[in-house]
Amino acid sequence: MSAALRESDDGAVRAALEQALAETRGASAPVAELSRRPFAYETSFALDALDARLADGERLALVVKDVGEAGLSTKAAATKPARTLDPRREIAVYRGLLSPAGLSTPRYHGAAVDPEIGRSWLFLERVEGEVLTDVGELGVWCEAAAWAAGLDRAVSGDADVLLHRDAGWHEGWIDAALAALGDDELAARLRASRAPLVERLDALPRAFVHGELYPANVLVARGEGQARIAPVDWELAGSGPYALDLAALVGGWSREDRLAMCRAFHRSLPAGAPGFEELLAATELCELSLALQWIGWAPGWVPPETQRHDWRGEASRLLEAVLP
Repeated sequence: MSAALRESDDGAVRAALEQALAETRGASAPVAELSRRPFAYETSFALDALDARLADGERLALVVKDVGEAGLSTKAAATKPARTLDPRREIAVYRGLLSPAGLSTPRYHGAAVDPEIGRSWLFLERVEGEVLTDVGELGVWCEAAAWAAGLDRAVSGDADVLLHRDAGWHEGWIDAALAALGDDELAARLRASRAPLVERLDALPRAFVHGELYPANVLVARGEGQARIAPVDWELAGSGPYALDLAALVGGWSREDRLAMCRAFHRSLPAGAPGFEELLAATELCELSLALQWIGWAPGWVPPETQRHDWRGEASRLLEAVLP
């Protein structure tokens, strides 16, 4: 738990929740009862689970996420690159983009922001479900891929705090990867391929993307009919190559299964989108981009077990595939 949440008594959390609810409901919503506990879901930022009963009897199952600097875990604070950090981004995404779109993401219940005391608290619906990482049925993964393909059409508008994965963004991560790789063979190949790689990434069609749509960031709620796909942790949301979120999902699957996910994604793209073979090539490019990002993320950093991978080996294989 972050220092801000740990040091805040229940009265302060109650007041912040009432402030947040007043934002989304347009009227005061007094909280009659409130209980909180650390949330089991692992994230770089502090999360508490809240169970609230409002004065009118309505009950809410929520999480409060401290998206400010104080909310970062010690490990995340030491390793997250400065370019990825902006406490306003995730709040702006839920408030201005996801909530108006009526997507299956966790419902936005408001935010309590006070720069003077360093508070940036985000209140969200607590979705009860599985993490996609733990789901074995390929069909559910295909549903997640289809969801990702429809994200750009569902969201309208912009926010000035979004990340924009342009040529400068790609150059920055390639250079970070080169610094981490040193003088090995992969670094030499990457250095020679830097300009054409940036050119090809920057030429891909752009879309609004989650930015880290790894299975650990996707909640799946089961019920009758189609599963609810509820991606969380929108800290790196913004514009980028249209296949970026698909690339984050398909890693580690067999060729046949990844093709199934790619087909589900492609079927959900709008008319006039690139063809299927173009999508496959774009996905490999984006997988390479993500692998290089992980390599250059922070010197000596070891990612969580759910995201641990031989990124050097993956980058070497993909670089050979996309720029033989």
